[in-house]
Amino acid sequence: MVKYPRNEVWSAVPYIIQGAGKESEGKDEELKKSSEGEAQYAFAPSGESCISCLEIPEEQRRTFILEIQQVAEKILKAHGVIDEVADLLKGEWFLKLQKSGFEKKLVLAKYGEEISIGFYTYSDDIPVPDPNLVLLSQNGFWYPQRIEEKFEETVSSFFTGAYGDYDFLNIIPENLEKFQAFQRNFAKTLENQGWNSPDTEILKKVTPRD
Repeated sequence: MVKYPRNEVWSAVPYIIQGAGKESEGKDEELKKSSEGEAQYAFAPSGESCISCLEIPEEQRRTFILEIQQVAEKILKAHGVIDEVADLLKGEWFLKLQKSGFEKKLVLAKYGEEISIGFYTYSDDIPVPDPNLVLLSQNGFWYPQRIEEKFEETVSSFFTGAYGDYDFLNIIPENLEKFQAFQRNFAKTLENQGWNSPDTEILKKVTPRD
């Protein structure tokens, strides 16, 4: 388990994510440079102003964010939850979708700093994740936390600290690697199923402006 002080989290985590998750080869040196250069300002410590994070050109920003965030942003924009990336930071939001021929409902939500993106089935009106990805939102970027499935949970990172003061982010490298592969496949599934298409039914929507 790797343990980082909170004030180092946002420079350390993106390098671990990028190093573990990129499919293309021969990018190690590029990633090391990014972790010391462009990516350093993109992932500022919690609480610091990071307006520049949202002003990065879109093509460049996509190299920093997870595939599941890229797909989720398209879905949120398509259904009017956000108009632009900056809206992600304006408050909490919720989107519940249904498609013809699919038993599962797709839910995308932000509560506090936590992002949830997943399929749900319902048993006696009780939602059951099948599966659900939970991520930590900071300055417009989302970081892996855990995978929730029907009968198990895989934790990739979690905060610990004395007396509830969460000073350290603990990273479980093997689970982070699993999260990376899982979120990439899940993102492809959402794209292939067309959840951003007009024929998708909106069951419930709350925008950051509501």
